[in-house]
Amino acid sequence: MATRRILAVSHACAASEALAELGVAVKVIGSLANGRFGQSSDIDFLVLECPRHLKYGIEGIVEDCLQGFRFDVIYLDDIPPHKRGRFSREAVCARHLR
Repeated sequence: MATRRILAVSHACAASEALAELGVAVKVIGSLANGRFGQSSDIDFLVLECPRHLKYGIEGIVEDCLQGFRFDVIYLDDIPPHKRGRFSREAVCARHLR
């Protein structure tokens, strides 16, 4: 299990860095961010900002970086306003994952 988490963190960092190079601000949420990552967990990304022309087109970049890990990409501006605070509070920069 520890090996799977280490790989997930490494791949999440790679995806975050690749997106940052394109001007996409992204953080990790969910089980990888809160320490509950398990055998069946996926990697959840919260897109805080992205150039309009990339919106909904970044999944391919994430998929390439994650090398087979399942994932979700959630856009902050698609979350209902009353839930945005909770998502933002739970979000962690990939490079700060342990």
